[in-house]
Order: sequence, then C-alpha cells, then structure tokens
Amino acid sequence: MENNLLMRKYGKTFYWASFFLDNVKMQAIYSIYSFCRKIDDMVDEAKNLNIAKKKLFIFIDAWNKGRPHPVINVLNNIPKENWPNQKLVKMFLNGQISDIKFASFKSEKALIIYCYQVAGTVGLMVCDIFGVKDKKMRYFAIDLGIAMQLVNISRDIYEDSARNRIYLPESLIGKHSTEDIAHPTKKTAAKIDLTRKKIINLANIYFASASQAIDHLPRGAALAVKLASALYQQIGYQLIQTQYQHKEKRCYVSNFSKLLITLKIIAKFLITFQVKLKPHNKSLHKFITTLPDCHF
Repeated sequence: MENNLLMRKYGKTFYWASFFLDNVKMQAIYSIYSFCRKIDDMVDEAKNLNIAKKKLFIFIDAWNKGRPHPVINVLNNIPKENWPNQKLVKMFLNGQISDIKFASFKSEKALIIYCYQVAGTVGLMVCDIFGVKDKKMRYFAIDLGIAMQLVNISRDIYEDSARNRIYLPESLIGKHSTEDIAHPTKKTAAKIDLTRKKIINLANIYFASASQAIDHLPRGAALAVKLASALYQQIGYQLIQTQYQHKEKRCYVSNFSKLLITLKIIAKFLITFQVKLKPHNKSLHKFITTLPDCHF
C-alpha cells in the first residue's frame, strides 16, 4: 500500500497510466517506482551533503551484501528474477552520486549520460518487469527514459536552482550561477526559454524513437506506456507555451486534459495494427554506447 501511495503522490502521470496494467504488473511497477524514488529522496531531501552521502552509502553497502534495508524491502513483492540487476542499479546510483557532488553540465553529452543514469535505467528496469529481453526493444526503452528525464529537467529548472543545481548544459545556455537562474534578468529568462525549447525538442526526438517500439510490448503494457509517454509529451508542449520566471510553479497536465488524451490514445490504440519494428537510430546513443543495454 505504501508503494501505491508514493506513486499516487509523486508519480501522478505513471499512476494514471498504470490502471491499464494487470494487478501483478501494476504492483510491480509501483515497487520499482518506490525503490527509485526513495533512493532519489536520500539525496534530494537530506539536510546536508554529508547526510546524503552517509544514507546513500549505507544503502549501497546493504544492496551489495544482500542485507535488509528499508529501500530494498519495497521490492519484496516482486519475484527476485524481476529485481533490478546490479549493473542497472549501479548506473542509477552513479546518477544520484553525481547529484551529491554536482557540477554543471558542460555539454549535451553530459546531459544525455545523466538522463540515461537516472531514467534510461528505469526504463530498462520496467522492461524486466514486462519480461522484455530483446536487446533491440531495450534500446527504445532507454530512449523513452531519456525523453521523460529531459522533460523533467525542463519542468524543474527553478526547483533545481534552489538545490544549487543547473542541468541546462553550458553548451546551450552559457555559464550561469544558480542565483542567475533563480532570479533571472529578462535577458537570462529569454535564454532559459530558448534552451528549454531546445531540450524539449530533443526530448521529442527520443519520444518519437521510443514510440516505434511501444506497440510491440504486451498489449496492456503497450497501452499504459503509450499513455505515459503522451502525457509526458503534453507537459513539454505546455512548457514551450510558458515563459520562465522567478518562483516558477511546476507544470502539470490537468485531469481534464489527461482524460481527453487518454480517450484519444485508447481510440487510436484500438485501430492500430502492429507493424514491423524499424531499426533503432544508433546515433541517439552516441554518447552512451559503453553503458549497459545501449546501442553500440
């Protein structure tokens, strides 16, 4: 029940989409979300960096040695064979560790590597829940995770600046302090708007890639993933229509909009026929070729 509540409170898009899954898969997805969320919270909600480091390394030690831990316990309702594998957890943790000792991204390459670590890996964990072993299908799951994380970064610019983090690459926006981002001049706000638009456009390239494989998932899973993807894209579309400002409020898709998008996705899904899966665009993984399950 705790996993359900956590998903409902913090993962509203995924919670909405999860109702198209059977109960076993639904509960497993809640557990994976809770597992990743609790690790993320160790870093984001710690009072200082030393506490974050201590909590994270206590977890890492327990995970590596197979010992009980409150975060690991949320996976107990999933068969062990569906638990996140060691390589993926290591990659996910690398992303969290980079947040602890955060340094602004210099380039798009650093941005994509980070998105793979904290979200592409989650897409792969979900593949394991759905029993997707085909390596070609897993390429597309990485793309969807990257796309969603790019939207998260575009949405949370102000919130991240309050945590002394800027995920907008210097290659796109130039060098700025978190104070510049939190209290922007008109000129800086305009640069943020332009950079955000570029990142959302990049996200849409990854969304388009991922969409090619969704219909090849098991039917219930396909509808849930298709809906989650569409709702995340809608966040991006809404962000492009807004202008960045001090104390920017988090962008949400209204329940009415969610309902309209859901009905549209269901209607289209019912008349869609599965077509042959096109080859994955290798260039989308040009910065992450050496990482687990990536296209090399």
